[in-house]
Amino acid sequence: MKKLVVAAAASMMIAGAAHAADMSMPVKAVVAPPPPPLFDIAFGVTGTSDYLFRGISQTNNNPAIQGFVELQAFDWLYLNVWASNQNWVENFLWDGNSSLEVDFSGGLRHTWGAFTLDVGAIYYMYPGSSSSLDPVTLTMTGPGSTDYNYWEIYAKPSYVVAPWLTVGLGLNWTSDFAATGTDGTALSLNAKVPLPAFGPSGDFGWFLSGEYGHQWLSSSAYNYDVTNIFTGITTNTTIPGYNWWNVGVAFTYKVATLDLRYSGTDLSGDDCAFIIGNNSACGDKFVATLSFATSLNAFK
Repeated sequence: MKKLVVAAAASMMIAGAAHAADMSMPVKAVVAPPPPPLFDIAFGVTGTSDYLFRGISQTNNNPAIQGFVELQAFDWLYLNVWASNQNWVENFLWDGNSSLEVDFSGGLRHTWGAFTLDVGAIYYMYPGSSSSLDPVTLTMTGPGSTDYNYWEIYAKPSYVVAPWLTVGLGLNWTSDFAATGTDGTALSLNAKVPLPAFGPSGDFGWFLSGEYGHQWLSSSAYNYDVTNIFTGITTNTTIPGYNWWNVGVAFTYKVATLDLRYSGTDLSGDDCAFIIGNNSACGDKFVATLSFATSLNAFK
Protein backbone atom coordinates (compact mmCIF):
# COMPACT_ATOMS: atom_id res chain seq x y z
CA MET A 1 0.00 0.00 0.00
CA LYS A 2 2.86 2.32 0.87
CA LYS A 3 4.34 1.67 -2.57
CA LEU A 4 1.11 2.74 -4.19
CA VAL A 5 1.01 5.95 -2.19
CA VAL A 6 4.65 6.69 -3.02
CA ALA A 7 4.01 5.98 -6.69
CA ALA A 8 0.97 8.21 -6.71
CA ALA A 9 2.89 11.00 -4.99
CA ALA A 10 5.74 10.68 -7.48
CA SER A 11 3.28 10.73 -10.30
CA MET A 12 1.70 13.91 -8.99
CA MET A 13 5.13 15.50 -8.57
CA ILE A 14 6.04 14.68 -12.15
CA ALA A 15 2.74 16.01 -13.44
CA GLY A 16 3.17 19.14 -11.34
CA ALA A 17 6.68 19.62 -12.68
CA ALA A 18 5.44 19.18 -16.22
CA HIS A 19 2.64 21.68 -15.59
CA ALA A 20 5.13 24.12 -14.10
CA ALA A 21 7.34 23.65 -17.12
CA ASP A 22 4.37 24.34 -19.40
CA MET A 23 3.58 27.48 -17.43
CA SER A 24 7.14 28.66 -17.79
CA MET A 25 7.03 28.32 -21.57
CA PRO A 26 6.49 31.65 -23.38
CA VAL A 27 2.93 32.03 -24.70
CA LYS A 28 2.27 33.88 -27.95
CA ALA A 29 -0.07 36.77 -27.35
CA VAL A 30 -2.94 37.21 -29.78
CA VAL A 31 -2.47 40.69 -31.22
CA ALA A 32 -5.67 42.41 -32.22
CA PRO A 33 -5.55 44.27 -35.52
CA PRO A 34 -5.03 48.00 -35.08
CA PRO A 35 -8.20 50.07 -35.17
CA PRO A 36 -8.87 51.89 -38.42
CA PRO A 37 -7.66 55.50 -38.47
CA LEU A 38 -10.19 58.18 -37.60
CA PHE A 39 -9.31 60.13 -40.74
CA ASP A 40 -7.51 59.44 -43.98
CA ILE A 41 -7.16 61.00 -47.41
CA ALA A 42 -6.92 58.64 -50.37
CA PHE A 43 -5.83 59.85 -53.80
CA GLY A 44 -4.79 58.49 -57.15
CA VAL A 45 -4.35 59.00 -60.86
CA THR A 46 -5.30 56.80 -63.83
CA GLY A 47 -4.43 56.59 -67.50
CA THR A 48 -6.74 54.53 -69.71
CA SER A 49 -6.99 53.80 -73.42
CA ASP A 50 -10.75 54.50 -73.29
CA TYR A 51 -13.06 55.90 -70.61
CA LEU A 52 -16.03 53.50 -70.44
CA PHE A 53 -19.19 54.14 -68.43
CA ARG A 54 -21.49 51.12 -68.32
CA GLY A 55 -19.86 49.82 -71.46
CA ILE A 56 -20.13 53.06 -73.47
CA SER A 57 -17.12 55.19 -74.41
CA GLN A 58 -17.29 58.70 -72.95
CA THR A 59 -14.26 59.83 -74.97
CA ASN A 60 -15.25 58.80 -78.53
CA ASN A 61 -12.93 55.76 -78.19
CA ASN A 62 -9.96 57.94 -77.19
CA PRO A 63 -7.67 57.79 -74.12
CA ALA A 64 -8.40 59.54 -70.83
CA ILE A 65 -6.50 60.83 -67.82
CA GLN A 66 -8.38 60.63 -64.52
CA GLY A 67 -7.76 61.43 -60.88
CA PHE A 68 -9.50 61.41 -57.51
CA VAL A 69 -9.21 62.62 -53.93
CA GLU A 70 -11.28 61.08 -51.15
CA LEU A 71 -11.69 62.11 -47.52
CA GLN A 72 -12.46 59.13 -45.25
CA ALA A 73 -13.65 59.52 -41.65
CA PHE A 74 -14.46 57.18 -38.74
CA ASP A 75 -14.32 54.09 -40.99
CA TRP A 76 -17.82 55.06 -42.17
CA LEU A 77 -18.04 58.42 -43.95
CA TYR A 78 -16.42 59.46 -47.22
CA LEU A 79 -16.46 62.40 -49.63
CA ASN A 80 -14.97 61.94 -53.08
CA VAL A 81 -14.06 64.20 -56.00
CA TRP A 82 -13.20 62.49 -59.31
CA ALA A 83 -12.36 64.04 -62.67
CA SER A 84 -11.72 62.88 -66.25
CA ASN A 85 -11.59 64.24 -69.75
CA GLN A 86 -14.65 63.34 -71.86
CA ASN A 87 -15.99 64.07 -75.34
CA TRP A 88 -19.57 62.84 -75.43
CA VAL A 89 -21.15 66.14 -74.35
CA GLU A 90 -19.39 67.84 -77.24
CA ASN A 91 -21.19 65.46 -79.61
CA PHE A 92 -24.41 67.36 -78.82
CA LEU A 93 -23.03 70.92 -78.71
CA TRP A 94 -22.58 73.15 -81.75
CA ASP A 95 -19.44 74.85 -80.49
CA GLY A 96 -17.86 71.82 -78.76
CA ASN A 97 -17.06 73.63 -75.54
CA SER A 98 -16.92 70.82 -72.99
CA SER A 99 -14.15 68.30 -72.45
CA LEU A 100 -14.24 67.72 -68.68
CA GLU A 101 -16.30 65.65 -66.27
CA VAL A 102 -16.16 66.21 -62.51
CA ASP A 103 -18.06 63.85 -60.19
CA PHE A 104 -18.85 64.61 -56.56
CA SER A 105 -19.91 61.67 -54.40
CA GLY A 106 -20.32 60.89 -50.73
CA GLY A 107 -21.91 58.38 -48.43
CA LEU A 108 -21.41 55.63 -45.89
CA ARG A 109 -19.06 52.68 -46.39
CA HIS A 110 -18.30 50.06 -43.76
CA THR A 111 -17.20 46.44 -43.44
CA TRP A 112 -18.60 43.83 -41.05
CA GLY A 113 -16.44 40.72 -41.35
CA ALA A 114 -16.81 39.45 -44.91
CA PHE A 115 -19.62 41.89 -45.80
CA THR A 116 -19.12 45.46 -47.05
CA LEU A 117 -21.84 47.99 -47.84
CA ASP A 118 -21.40 51.29 -49.64
CA VAL A 119 -24.43 53.61 -50.00
CA GLY A 120 -24.39 57.20 -51.20
CA ALA A 121 -25.11 59.71 -53.94
CA ILE A 122 -23.17 61.07 -56.89
CA TYR A 123 -23.48 64.24 -58.98
CA TYR A 124 -22.09 64.18 -62.54
CA MET A 125 -20.99 67.65 -63.65
CA TYR A 126 -19.76 68.81 -67.08
CA PRO A 127 -18.18 72.25 -66.67
CA GLY A 128 -18.41 74.64 -69.60
CA SER A 129 -20.78 77.21 -71.02
CA SER A 130 -24.49 77.19 -70.24
CA SER A 131 -25.40 77.54 -73.93
CA SER A 132 -24.02 76.94 -77.42
CA LEU A 133 -23.21 79.12 -80.40
CA ASP A 134 -25.82 79.03 -83.18
CA PRO A 135 -23.73 78.94 -86.40
CA VAL A 136 -26.51 80.69 -88.37
CA THR A 137 -27.47 83.57 -86.09
CA LEU A 138 -24.11 83.65 -84.26
CA THR A 139 -25.94 83.91 -80.96
CA MET A 140 -25.63 81.74 -77.88
CA THR A 141 -28.60 79.42 -77.68
CA GLY A 142 -29.54 75.78 -77.14
CA PRO A 143 -28.18 73.43 -74.47
CA GLY A 144 -24.78 73.96 -72.93
CA SER A 145 -22.52 71.48 -71.20
CA THR A 146 -23.91 72.28 -67.74
CA ASP A 147 -27.38 71.32 -68.97
CA TYR A 148 -26.21 67.70 -68.97
CA ASN A 149 -25.42 67.64 -65.23
CA TYR A 150 -27.39 65.01 -63.30
CA TRP A 151 -27.39 62.92 -60.11
CA GLU A 152 -27.76 59.30 -58.98
CA ILE A 153 -28.13 57.44 -55.70
CA TYR A 154 -26.47 54.07 -55.28
CA ALA A 155 -25.94 50.98 -53.12
CA LYS A 156 -22.95 48.65 -53.55
CA PRO A 157 -22.93 45.57 -51.29
CA SER A 158 -20.14 42.98 -51.59
CA TYR A 159 -19.34 39.71 -49.81
CA VAL A 160 -16.15 37.65 -49.52
CA VAL A 161 -17.54 34.18 -50.17
CA ALA A 162 -14.11 32.55 -49.85
CA PRO A 163 -10.48 33.69 -49.96
CA TRP A 164 -10.60 33.09 -53.70
CA LEU A 165 -13.93 34.78 -54.48
CA THR A 166 -15.63 38.12 -53.77
CA VAL A 167 -19.03 38.91 -55.28
CA GLY A 168 -20.89 42.21 -55.36
CA LEU A 169 -23.89 44.11 -56.65
CA GLY A 170 -24.21 47.65 -57.94
CA LEU A 171 -27.55 49.46 -57.96
CA ASN A 172 -27.89 53.05 -59.24
CA TRP A 173 -31.07 55.09 -59.75
CA THR A 174 -31.97 58.56 -60.96
CA SER A 175 -35.09 60.35 -62.18
CA ASP A 176 -33.00 62.43 -64.61
CA PHE A 177 -30.59 60.13 -66.45
CA ALA A 178 -28.09 62.20 -68.49
CA ALA A 179 -30.35 65.22 -67.79
CA THR A 180 -33.08 63.86 -70.09
CA GLY A 181 -35.83 63.58 -67.47
CA THR A 182 -35.63 59.79 -67.86
CA ASP A 183 -35.92 57.45 -64.90
CA GLY A 184 -32.75 55.38 -65.12
CA THR A 185 -31.93 52.26 -63.13
CA ALA A 186 -28.67 50.36 -63.49
CA LEU A 187 -28.11 46.96 -61.85
CA SER A 188 -24.90 44.98 -62.16
CA LEU A 189 -23.34 41.82 -60.75
CA ASN A 190 -19.57 41.66 -60.35
CA ALA A 191 -17.06 39.06 -59.19
CA LYS A 192 -13.35 39.09 -58.32
CA VAL A 193 -11.04 36.07 -58.08
CA PRO A 194 -7.64 36.79 -56.44
CA LEU A 195 -4.80 34.64 -57.76
CA PRO A 196 -1.57 33.58 -55.96
CA ALA A 197 1.01 36.35 -55.56
CA PHE A 198 4.32 35.95 -57.33
CA GLY A 199 7.74 37.57 -57.57
CA PRO A 200 10.84 37.43 -55.31
CA SER A 201 8.93 38.45 -52.17
CA GLY A 202 5.41 37.93 -53.42
CA ASP A 203 5.17 41.65 -54.19
CA PHE A 204 3.20 41.09 -57.38
CA GLY A 205 -0.48 40.31 -57.11
CA TRP A 206 -3.08 39.63 -59.73
CA PHE A 207 -6.75 38.85 -60.03
CA LEU A 208 -9.51 38.07 -62.49
CA SER A 209 -12.73 40.10 -62.44
CA GLY A 210 -15.87 40.59 -64.45
CA GLU A 211 -19.18 42.45 -64.49
CA TYR A 212 -22.56 42.02 -66.14
CA GLY A 213 -25.17 44.77 -65.94
CA HIS A 214 -28.40 46.16 -67.36
CA GLN A 215 -29.42 49.79 -67.76
CA TRP A 216 -33.18 50.51 -67.78
CA LEU A 217 -34.40 53.69 -69.54
CA SER A 218 -38.03 54.41 -68.81
CA SER A 219 -39.10 57.55 -70.65
CA SER A 220 -39.89 58.82 -74.14
CA ALA A 221 -36.57 60.66 -74.15
CA TYR A 222 -35.05 57.49 -75.64
CA ASN A 223 -37.55 57.12 -78.48
CA TYR A 224 -36.60 58.36 -81.91
CA ASP A 225 -37.96 58.28 -85.47
CA VAL A 226 -36.11 56.81 -88.45
CA THR A 227 -37.21 57.67 -92.01
CA ASN A 228 -36.32 55.35 -94.87
CA ILE A 229 -34.83 57.55 -97.62
CA PHE A 230 -36.10 55.20 -100.36
CA THR A 231 -39.67 54.56 -99.18
CA GLY A 232 -40.22 57.68 -97.12
CA ILE A 233 -41.72 55.53 -94.37
CA THR A 234 -40.95 56.68 -90.81
CA THR A 235 -40.73 54.16 -88.02
CA ASN A 236 -40.33 54.78 -84.31
CA THR A 237 -37.54 53.11 -82.36
CA THR A 238 -37.53 52.78 -78.59
CA ILE A 239 -34.46 52.17 -76.41
CA PRO A 240 -35.85 50.69 -73.19
CA GLY A 241 -32.38 49.85 -72.00
CA TYR A 242 -29.34 47.72 -72.78
CA ASN A 243 -26.90 45.17 -71.34
CA TRP A 244 -23.20 45.71 -70.78
CA TRP A 245 -20.39 43.42 -69.64
CA ASN A 246 -16.63 43.24 -69.13
CA VAL A 247 -14.05 40.66 -68.11
CA GLY A 248 -10.34 41.07 -67.51
CA VAL A 249 -7.19 40.49 -65.54
CA ALA A 250 -5.34 43.01 -63.36
CA PHE A 251 -1.76 42.99 -62.04
CA THR A 252 -0.81 44.88 -58.88
CA TYR A 253 2.51 46.06 -57.49
CA LYS A 254 2.49 48.23 -54.38
CA VAL A 255 0.37 51.29 -55.35
CA ALA A 256 0.19 50.44 -59.07
CA THR A 257 -2.45 48.41 -60.92
CA LEU A 258 -2.39 47.42 -64.60
CA ASP A 259 -5.84 46.32 -65.81
CA LEU A 260 -6.42 44.61 -69.17
CA ARG A 261 -10.11 44.26 -69.98
CA TYR A 262 -12.54 43.30 -72.75
CA SER A 263 -15.87 45.15 -72.68
CA GLY A 264 -19.04 45.42 -74.71
CA THR A 265 -22.77 46.19 -74.93
CA ASP A 266 -25.70 44.89 -76.98
CA LEU A 267 -26.61 48.34 -78.36
CA SER A 268 -26.87 48.78 -82.12
CA GLY A 269 -24.91 51.50 -83.88
CA ASP A 270 -28.04 53.63 -84.40
CA ASP A 271 -29.09 53.31 -80.75
CA CYS A 272 -25.56 54.12 -79.65
CA ALA A 273 -25.50 57.25 -81.83
CA PHE A 274 -28.80 58.40 -80.33
CA ILE A 275 -27.59 57.88 -76.75
CA ILE A 276 -24.02 59.16 -76.96
CA GLY A 277 -23.71 60.85 -80.39
CA ASN A 278 -21.24 58.27 -81.75
CA ASN A 279 -22.32 55.01 -83.40
CA SER A 280 -19.03 53.25 -82.57
CA ALA A 281 -18.88 54.15 -78.86
CA CYS A 282 -20.85 51.10 -77.71
CA GLY A 283 -19.11 48.25 -79.54
CA ASP A 284 -16.91 45.50 -78.13
CA LYS A 285 -13.43 46.75 -77.31
CA PHE A 286 -10.21 46.04 -75.45
CA VAL A 287 -9.21 48.58 -72.79
CA ALA A 288 -5.86 48.92 -70.98
CA THR A 289 -5.70 50.96 -67.76
CA LEU A 290 -2.78 51.89 -65.51
CA SER A 291 -3.58 53.42 -62.14
CA PHE A 292 -1.75 54.52 -59.00
CA ALA A 293 -3.61 54.92 -55.71
CA THR A 294 -2.58 55.33 -52.08
CA SER A 295 -3.47 57.33 -48.96
CA LEU A 296 -1.75 59.61 -46.45
CA ASN A 297 -1.84 56.96 -43.70
CA ALA A 298 -0.01 54.54 -45.98
CA PHE A 299 3.09 56.72 -45.63
CA LYS A 300 3.19 56.41 -41.82
